[in-house]
Formats: sequence, structure tokens, C-alpha cells
Amino acid sequence: MDDDADEIEPDDVRAELDRQRADVVDDRMDEGLVDLLSRALDTDTRTRVYVYLRRQPESTVEEIATGTGLYPAAVRRVLDEFDDEQVVERHDGDESTYTAARPDELIDAAIDRFRDELEGLFAPRRRERRNGGRRSEPVTIPVEAADDNER
Repeated sequence: MDDDADEIEPDDVRAELDRQRADVVDDRMDEGLVDLLSRALDTDTRTRVYVYLRRQPESTVEEIATGTGLYPAAVRRVLDEFDDEQVVERHDGDESTYTAARPDELIDAAIDRFRDELEGLFAPRRRERRNGGRRSEPVTIPVEAADDNER
């Protein structure tokens, strides 16, 4: 009988322990990433759809709805928003499927949206400062109709 076949090599044990540790680290990192993404995505619904698509690329609306527990209409609305924001890639076929952008691309898009919002908020104030503190509202000049007798 060959006893060597039943023996576990120390390197195999170490490799298995390393894999288990990596899984625990990945789980913690996933939780942290999901927390960060939820801030970038604004709502729980958007976060759930995005995370599902990262884990299950090329999913249909129905698959996403089933996997997230959301109504298909809510999933479609989020996917339309994501499509406009270039957060998902849509694959058209018999039934459209979706794949989510990488997290770094998502964060870049969120930063761009935030920058645009800030620019919109501060642009009017910058114009005021350039005008010596006065608002840069359009000038209106009242025009009265001329009386025919005055000519």
C-alpha cells in the first residue's frame, strides 16, 4: 500500500491556508469597495444593480431583478441612467445584456459629475466677483411706445 498518496504535503497546506486568507481579505475589501461605491452611486438601488453586474457580467434586466430583489422597472430605470452616464455597456441581441464598468471608471465618472455640479454652483459667484461684487444680471432698458403727437 502506498502511504505517500494519502499524505498531505506541507506546501499544499500552506497554499490552501493562503487561499483561505486571501478569500477573507477579498471579502473585507469587497465590503469596503461596496461602501465606497454606494457613496459614488448615490442610492442603494443603483449600488445593488452595479455590484450585481460586476459579479455577473452580461446579465439581462430579469436576471438583475431576480438577483437583487428589485422590480424590473427599477432595474431598467437604473440601467438607463447608467447607460447615459457610461457606467454600463449594453450588449444588444435577442435580449439585451449589460456589463458594468470597472470601479475606477465608475469613480472617475462620479468625480466628473461632482466637478460639473460644483462648477455650476460656483460659476455665478465667480462672475459676481469679476464684476466688483455686483450680480451679472442682464440689463433691461424700458422702451415706451412713442406717442404720434410728439413727432
